[in-house]
Amino acid sequence: MPRIRTVGVLATTSALALALSGCSVLTAFEPHVDSAIWDTAKEMKASNTALIGSPTFVPDDATIIRVDYDTTNGSAIMTYSSKTLLAPNVCSGNVATPKPPIEDSWWPVQGIPPQASKCPNGWAAFAIGEQVWAVKSPAK
Repeated sequence: MPRIRTVGVLATTSALALALSGCSVLTAFEPHVDSAIWDTAKEMKASNTALIGSPTFVPDDATIIRVDYDTTNGSAIMTYSSKTLLAPNVCSGNVATPKPPIEDSWWPVQGIPPQASKCPNGWAAFAIGEQVWAVKSPAK
């Protein structure tokens, strides 16, 4: 009888340990990406954009502003439509267009220019037609 009880205790303990470690493993692989969509720049600017690095380069005429952002490292991708493209006198200079740190089906796969405008708060932005795409690299 003691042998059966020992096997039962071991089986129960092993199952409990496996279940608890499974929770921590799932948490490690859980995505930390959230998204937001605003119809206008006015709506976006009225919301709390601190999590995405307050994109001051978005012009007032921007519409359908979409962003995906990582809640753990501060990286983000964004797109919007605008005839103005970028707010005047906000971005300065160029940088190599960074690889997006977040993947989504709306990110372009072709036509990405080699250079992007360097914008405040770690953003780099480029345009394809009247559509602007921006990347915020992870915080270091």
